[in-house]
Amino acid sequence: MHTDDKAAVLAAHKAWFLALNAMLEGDPEPFAEVYSHANDVSYMSAEGGLRVGWDETWRDWQAQAELTRGGYVEGVENHVIIEGDMAVVQSLERGVLTDPEGVGIEQEIRETSVFRREDGEWKMIVHHADVLPGWIQVAGTARHA
Repeated sequence: MHTDDKAAVLAAHKAWFLALNAMLEGDPEPFAEVYSHANDVSYMSAEGGLRVGWDETWRDWQAQAELTRGGYVEGVENHVIIEGDMAVVQSLERGVLTDPEGVGIEQEIRETSVFRREDGEWKMIVHHADVLPGWIQVAGTARHA
């Protein structure tokens, strides 16, 4: 694995967390920079469900941003595999999500992200996270459960 590629993939993965934290504050826009806009991308969120294609994925993030009430998420451990123009990052995430009453709910999940080099940049094309019953409680919806 080339050191420069690993650093670039980890930077793209860090950008995912920045986008996720912005979404938790109600702003889905940073996802548009992190994710590929291709028709073959997919997203399996921590609230369940499968979204295929950029349009479905983008609508899901917009809906989640409308439901969020704050919190934060961070990566605490990563494993990176790179082969050519594809990379996989598996990580453990920890964070706190704020429920409708303003109480923070601690979360710990496993996630897998796949990146593809597009025009020299690593873009996320797949994201999968454990289902979080707490997210359904926080968001006040079971729409993806």
